Amino acid sequence: MKSKKFLDESTRLVISELQKNGRIKYTALAKKLNVTPAAAKERVERLIDKKIIKVSALVNTQNLLPITTAIGIEADSEGVNILVRKLRNCPLVFHMTKTSGNHNLVISIVAKDISQLEDFLNKQIRSEPGIKHVEVNMGNATIVPEYFQLRITPDPKQNDTSPCGIRRGEIDECINCPALNSEE
Repeated sequence: MKSKKFLDESTRLVISELQKNGRIKYTALAKKLNVTPAAAKERVERLIDKKIIKVSALVNTQNLLPITTAIGIEADSEGVNILVRKLRNCPLVFHMTKTSGNHNLVISIVAKDISQLEDFLNKQIRSEPGIKHVEVNMGNATIVPEYFQLRITPDPKQNDTSPCGIRRGEIDECINCPALNSEE
């Protein structure tokens, strides 16, 4: 049985150009593809419709949230499910994967400082039932990718509830939650 090509040459070029500049004009993209601007636009829209790509703003967190942490969690299946439901919309979480091996769940987060990281670990992870072991690997700002998607809230002062469902002033509200607090 013949295998299909993963991505054809023109699709690779479209994705590569959008990764360099998500705001590239269709006329410029068309020149690189040797097609009309309408054809370039149609190719981009087809990739979006097929959910192969999503064009969005990416954030360089180096100055905003300079601590990057990979958290390996060993928990029973219910504990993993609780954490997934609870943290899937957390503005600090930029990667979460169910895994096999030493950990059932690996979560990558960014934090403003060590106290915010410790607060997140204690209130959002260690406090949940079914958690057996938490391994924390903390580092400086992410090297690759330099830019990634974070959930940024338009006006934190207008929010009473964070994307993870925690209401302002609740005991388990994370200190300096970017969804509920803004820099003064």
